[in-house]
Amino acid sequence: MNFAQRAGFFYLFALIFVGWGVAIGKYEVFPYTVLKGIQDFLVGDPAEEADLFSKLKNDLDIAPERQLHKIVPNPNREFTELRVDGLKARRDSPRIFLGDAQAPGYRILFGAFDFDQHFWGALLLDDQGKLVHRWLLSTEELPTNEAQDLLKNLYGVAVLPDGSVIFSMQEKAGGIAKVDVCGNHLWALEGKYHHTVSLTDENSFWTFGGSQKAFDHHLHLVDVEDGKILKTIDMKEVRLKNPNIHIFDLQVEKGVPDAVHGNDIEALTAAMLPAFPGFEKGDLLLSFRTTNLVFVLDPDSLKIKWWRVGPWDRQHDPDWNPDGTISVFSNNERGVGKYSNIISINPQTYEFQTLVDGSNYDFRSSFNGMHQITDRGSVLISSGLQGRLFEVDRNGEVIFDFVNSYSWEHQRALRVSEARYLERDFFSFEGFPTCEN
Repeated sequence: MNFAQRAGFFYLFALIFVGWGVAIGKYEVFPYTVLKGIQDFLVGDPAEEADLFSKLKNDLDIAPERQLHKIVPNPNREFTELRVDGLKARRDSPRIFLGDAQAPGYRILFGAFDFDQHFWGALLLDDQGKLVHRWLLSTEELPTNEAQDLLKNLYGVAVLPDGSVIFSMQEKAGGIAKVDVCGNHLWALEGKYHHTVSLTDENSFWTFGGSQKAFDHHLHLVDVEDGKILKTIDMKEVRLKNPNIHIFDLQVEKGVPDAVHGNDIEALTAAMLPAFPGFEKGDLLLSFRTTNLVFVLDPDSLKIKWWRVGPWDRQHDPDWNPDGTISVFSNNERGVGKYSNIISINPQTYEFQTLVDGSNYDFRSSFNGMHQITDRGSVLISSGLQGRLFEVDRNGEVIFDFVNSYSWEHQRALRVSEARYLERDFFSFEGFPTCEN
């Protein structure tokens, strides 16, 4: 073989190699899955605090290192152990603190509880801190599941009056699932969904579909009863319908990773409507984390009605509130100071205030995070990356503090997802059933 032939052969080989590489990335052909798995293992999730050895321990189910976070419990607070049956022996019992003033009702807590049977779940506590019921949550049995639950993030949950739970575990989960009060699967919406399961007045919920790193997200309205998609909104169409509102092109240049990162959709309910003049029932309150953007969308006309960039940073979970304000979980990942905050804004005047200053509560969660302003004016906060769920009353006093302790001695806690306060009459039945699990 002469030089020209060898050069031609080398050029052809290089062309095939480059073409194959392009095809792997664009069409996800072999060995895309293998390479992606290696990349995911080496890079990990931004919220992880695990080195390579710890990741290996996690993936072999020796210890859930990817889901563990450093905690510093308040030394002046008297925590007691919360006894929960069915937890793996490798973890401590969770710790709980209850203040003197407790309103009648329940708190439902979602998180990585490391049960013997499943890694994720939910605990229902009464106003005395007693465990009333538990749910075991998993998507490993879904046909389109892509990973073990140890590698997922339970993010997007809703509990219904009949005791059923709808939940998402992000894109690798294989879909959104609904289970009954005993954790038995009722239906699954297979595919890639992420971040939110947000109930409406019409027995449906909103969620995001597709990749969370896509620039133009898809918003899906889903039927609660059967998991069927009722409506889809393409954010590309929203941009085209609002040509004079330039709030989506801050990251439009190609190559910007995770350019918008939508993480919440909240429909304006009939109960909240009187507090929000200029808006209509069903209007959607959305959060785009990367650009610090919160905005309101009419789901029918696709008109953008309101928007604000800041005063939150890398925010999550904007909520409509009965006093006519919108409250937002400000992660403050890139902002001044290391603490997270709960911010409230009046959409009519744009005046804002800090409802919960994280520096007063050692509260920080650069990723994830949820909150709820209860009817009595307290704020229930989910600090996911501290493994902590706590509630602050109107006077700024902590009346509830839950630490999902993995090792109290070594100050490590498992990740939590969300907490919700439920009225005593929330459930439509008397007494929880005794479930096999």
